[in-house]
Amino acid sequence: MTDSAIAVRIVNALEAAADREAGAKTALVSVTIEMLAPADAGAIEVSLTRKSRTLIFLRADFKTETGTLIATASSVHKVPS
Repeated sequence: MTDSAIAVRIVNALEAAADREAGAKTALVSVTIEMLAPADAGAIEVSLTRKSRTLIFLRADFKTETGTLIATASSVHKVPS
């Protein structure tokens, strides 16, 4: 899997999690992705870092089946008013 394919999967997972958390479609404000190693496959775990009335902060980890960390990401999403 290429780094760009991993990045796309991470951004999609972050956006879906933000939308679920807000209960509406959110806007991606910023995302930072750190690629740590190459991988052919893996799973993404998304966790809520912080939530305010207008913003949602998330973290994502992309790990292989054996638990090796491949990439991490943090993002900020704007909640619709």
